[in-house]
Amino acid sequence: MKKIIPILIVGIFFLSSFGAVATRNEVNINLLTNIENEQDIDGSSGTHTAFGEYATSTTCGYCKYAHGALMELYSEGQLDFYYVSLVCNKNTKASTRASEYNLYGYPTVWWDGGYKVNVGAGSVPGAKSAYTSSINSCVNRDVEDVDIDLSATWLGGTETDIDITVTNNEATTYGGYIRVYITEIASSMGWKDTGGHLYTFPFLDYAFNQTLSISSGGSWSDSITWDGTANGYSSVTEDNLMIFAAVFNDEWNQGYSYPPNQKPFDAYYVDESAEYRVGSNRVPDTPSSPNPHDGKTNVDINADISWQGGDPDWFDTITYDIYFEATNPPSLVVSDSEDTTYDPGTLDYETTYYWQIIATDPYDESSEGPIWEFTTEINAAPATPEINGPPKGLPGNEYSFTFVSTDSDDFDLYYYVDWGDGTFEDWNGPHNSGNIVRLTHTWDEKSTYSIKAKAKDIFDAESAFGTFDIEIPRNRNTHNTFILHLLERFPNAFPILRQMLGL
Repeated sequence: MKKIIPILIVGIFFLSSFGAVATRNEVNINLLTNIENEQDIDGSSGTHTAFGEYATSTTCGYCKYAHGALMELYSEGQLDFYYVSLVCNKNTKASTRASEYNLYGYPTVWWDGGYKVNVGAGSVPGAKSAYTSSINSCVNRDVEDVDIDLSATWLGGTETDIDITVTNNEATTYGGYIRVYITEIASSMGWKDTGGHLYTFPFLDYAFNQTLSISSGGSWSDSITWDGTANGYSSVTEDNLMIFAAVFNDEWNQGYSYPPNQKPFDAYYVDESAEYRVGSNRVPDTPSSPNPHDGKTNVDINADISWQGGDPDWFDTITYDIYFEATNPPSLVVSDSEDTTYDPGTLDYETTYYWQIIATDPYDESSEGPIWEFTTEINAAPATPEINGPPKGLPGNEYSFTFVSTDSDDFDLYYYVDWGDGTFEDWNGPHNSGNIVRLTHTWDEKSTYSIKAKAKDIFDAESAFGTFDIEIPRNRNTHNTFILHLLERFPNAFPILRQMLGL
């Protein structure tokens, strides 16, 4: 079948820094891609499943963006592709495979054996966009009609039986190459990118790595028992093993690992790929690391709650049921949230809240977290009100008084006033904290009255009583009444007269 030879087009780029592995460069550039007949379509309806080989290193600063983009695209499941991570500074077979592509620098992804090449990464969104374009181009190109039947059985210890059959559906003999990559879902060896994420699908070893020649309508089959311990990977486990297979056509193409024309390599494009998970789905991680921590006191009433979730199968989308209430056990408040934070709104002061998280994966496997609790902060009471007004007066006259209090939380305030004669001002307000409030009162009988006032905030925290005394003497004569009225109307005038009258 006639193959299409790519036209290599390169964007503007710049070299960022040099890596620590051999003489290979670590590059942070706009991802270079071989662009040919680009189509913005979903690759799921294409001719085959695309296959990516991602060259990286645990010391590469920019590889975390490429890795993050691959993880997100695979988790989203919208594009028909697989990938393996060639962690070159940890695995000599990975480094050898990257050298076969004449690696220019980290990170690089070769799609379908070099039909598309993406070099560098500056951000996860940018890398995702470039990879999406490359994958769509790959899955919609013409390929030879071959099928892969891949399976594996865990034998115990660290041994796995791997079986593969490749069937040629073409009318002529198929010539090509089979590579079967043994990987882990997430590295058990602690291989991490510089963002702290365990490398995903890190290549460990080949189960098969050989040429193929299959007659028309025929098939090729083989099996192997692979022992992780014997190959230096004693930490492998059944549920963490993933096997990938890719069949490469034997038709030669010119590839460049630094498009458009640098770092040439012999490119043999992929006609089909497959994956096989050895073990079973694993339950989500038990929710942990609560914030506020279990038993915490003096928690802000506007605090959010958060926790750590996840799943050992990092590509599973985990949802959370959130239980939250001031009673134990708490009630369900949110179902199927994908967030690991929750805003419960404004909480009550001095209240103990209980909360619990249940994590569920797409296969309805769930993990139930413990019931945690925390207690909210104490609401500080407002300051004792200050009262000001005339210290003396006459029966039957109305007098004005000011009241002021402040609240450390700046909450609005209400004032309760006991005028001392059996009458009350019952929670006048609300008023802004620190604002002067003016109230009036009239006493009908002569006496010395003690005015008492307290403030409370909008959450009912009450201050102590402030006091102020006023003397209401007997009317001595009309002259004195006139003078008192005069002094009441002009409180700052006639200071000597006020002193003589004891006012």
